[in-house]
Amino acid sequence: MTDFEDAIHHYAIPTVVFDFHLLVLDTDQAADCLVTAGCTVETEPSRIGIADVDLPQQRLLSPDDHTKIVLLLASDWKFPLMPDSPLELVPLNDEFPDRKLAFPPLPGLLDAIIESWLDGPPDSHTSLAHLAVQYCYLYEYVPTLKQKSFGAQLKYEHRQFHNDALAGIAVGTIYFRNHEREIRDALLQGRYELRDCSASRDNDQPFDVWAKLRGRLPKLPQDECGARKKTVNKARQVIMKHNIDIYINMAL
Repeated sequence: MTDFEDAIHHYAIPTVVFDFHLLVLDTDQAADCLVTAGCTVETEPSRIGIADVDLPQQRLLSPDDHTKIVLLLASDWKFPLMPDSPLELVPLNDEFPDRKLAFPPLPGLLDAIIESWLDGPPDSHTSLAHLAVQYCYLYEYVPTLKQKSFGAQLKYEHRQFHNDALAGIAVGTIYFRNHEREIRDALLQGRYELRDCSASRDNDQPFDVWAKLRGRLPKLPQDECGARKKTVNKARQVIMKHNIDIYINMAL
């Protein structure tokens, strides 16, 4: 079953597909099948996109040397892949319409990404950012996800996450991750009830995490391109200088 860029691209997300990621029940068995079909095994560090990951994977090169195939254990990436799992089957291409690619249904895909993001290693910043981009893309481009009723198709413990994303809380931040982990655990323990938004409107931080930084940025002049370029570069320096401070503040 396809995952990551391949899967969100299936849902009309305008992303570029690099390596071909496949979720499987057994990476060794799947790798043996691909080697029999002419693929070659690659010995590269385990990574998703540009993010190094500790979870095991098998990396192979297609027979034409054009495509890298990354085999991942479905259980490691929080997708309950079983022989009878409901999947979306799509023809491989017009030449071979009887050959199908299997994609996770949208609720299962979002559940898997959310759970992987919430439970990922806190020090794996690149990996967490990669996963956050995935679900941010889905919420931005998939009309179905803009409906509150879609939450009923998600795991119960992820439904407040969905409500909060629609309510305008700044998603993808450390603050949001820590907040949603607490909400999820409280839901599972019966200490919390679903609501339209889990954050108080009296606190701006969950909704505008860049407020503190915005006041430090220089105003962009409207004169010639040279002056604008200098100001943009200065703004970038400010962002880089205060990035760690904001990173820490959002976690508090």
